[in-house]
Amino acid sequence: MALLDNILNIGADAMAAEMKYASIHTATPDSSGSNESTAARQLIDWAEAADGDLALASDLEFTGGASGGDAKVIGFWSASTGGTFYGFFPLSGDQSFNSAGELTIPSGTISGSSS
Repeated sequence: MALLDNILNIGADAMAAEMKYASIHTATPDSSGSNESTAARQLIDWAEAADGDLALASDLEFTGGASGGDAKVIGFWSASTGGTFYGFFPLSGDQSFNSAGELTIPSGTISGSSS
């Protein structure tokens, strides 16, 4: 039998409690979180896990990126600066900062794997 959603939800909520901030990366980061854009990290408002998945409860609005700059992945951190890098998920589609250096990641389920 596979693990049930109720135990997966416990694990997902525990991970969300540690992954407090999100960053945008211009290329695939290494295990230390390289390639972070110039946009400030954003505090994450996580929804309670459901079906074993994590979901953003609200949009993440990044500012301070390079005008038209690449936005390849969203990274997860323990702190607004420095801190522990926990990994990333690729952004879908062709993402880039707008001419004002802004990028919005809409609320919703975070799914996929970097491996």
